[in-house]
Amino acid sequence: MPRLPSRSNPPDPRTIYWALVAASCGLLLLAGLTLNPSASSWISEAAQAEFASTAPAEAAAVQVAQPAMTVHTARAR
Repeated sequence: MPRLPSRSNPPDPRTIYWALVAASCGLLLLAGLTLNPSASSWISEAAQAEFASTAPAEAAAVQVAQPAMTVHTARAR
């Protein structure tokens, strides 16, 4: 069974610490926005602004692509 190469340089403890701090701050920010009672109204207003139109979209003009020139092939002997 082949062995995986050993890591000669483990990550710096400060790097791990700051990664955990950044992840914790992101989690707290997400939790704060989720638990905020007015956040649901922000999301609702944003969705209504994005998809406010009830009228169907206008059909785009259809134009069939035409080749610029004909392609000729030749056989090699």
